[in-house]
Amino acid sequence: MNKQNIIRITLFISVLVFNPAIADTLRIATNIQTNLNINIAEEIASTLHKRGLEQKVAKERAEELVKGDAGLFALMLDNLLYECSDITREEALEHLGAAALSRQSIALDSYAQLIGIYSKIKRSTPNKEARKRLGAAAKRNALMFS
Repeated sequence: MNKQNIIRITLFISVLVFNPAIADTLRIATNIQTNLNINIAEEIASTLHKRGLEQKVAKERAEELVKGDAGLFALMLDNLLYECSDITREEALEHLGAAALSRQSIALDSYAQLIGIYSKIKRSTPNKEARKRLGAAAKRNALMFS
């Protein structure tokens, strides 16, 4: 093959790989890296500390919640917040702090758990549109997890 064919094939593959759906996911990942100056576990620990828990214990509980992969957990949380713009980051951190305090396990790639999180934060069941967005967030998070 000559150089022009290799360049054409490379360009064609690049277009296939970076279609709009993937570009949207990459945009979210880029926003996370630029917007997060501190670790998600530290944010949750800070929320717990503000509620009166000792700093060391708060940090331990928060790290148990994220299960050691803070980057992936933060990315999944941001996917949820992107899909459900009516949930603020502070509300989500308060909920995650409560879950960490009671040592609950949070699976942000589970549709049922996202429905539960939304219901607890908003104190109402999600409507059809919100369920659709939660389903999209769960699917996107499941793809990242695998």
